[in-house]
Amino acid sequence: MRKPCLPDILLVEDEPADIYVIQRALADCCPQSRVWVVSSGSAALAFLRHEPPFVNVPTPALILLDLNVPRPDGHAILRELRRLAAYQTTPVVIVSVNERAVEEPRCRQLGANAYVQKSRDYATYVSGIQSILCA
Repeated sequence: MRKPCLPDILLVEDEPADIYVIQRALADCCPQSRVWVVSSGSAALAFLRHEPPFVNVPTPALILLDLNVPRPDGHAILRELRRLAAYQTTPVVIVSVNERAVEEPRCRQLGANAYVQKSRDYATYVSGIQSILCA
């Protein structure tokens, strides 16, 4: 049995190739979900706070977060979003090239729910995302 699809997902990612892979993975298992993409930490925080130009965006039901986005980085975004009342329990999945053994414990301590290691192998990358989000 598949998990129910989430209506709105925020993807915080600055690499076009990774945006494409993640969107494809989500489209395959949850085509009715809307994926909102921002490419910097400042844009992510503005989106989450519904600040201009994101005043009328929905509150995401899931956040996919790359650690290596520019200003501030993913760790700072994760810390800040867990301070916001609306996002204290929102699922956050880290999607990163950083070494899983080092980063996953740190990210979980900051409030992440899961960690997906980016891979150069397309099938491995997609299946990693789908195993967490669409199983």
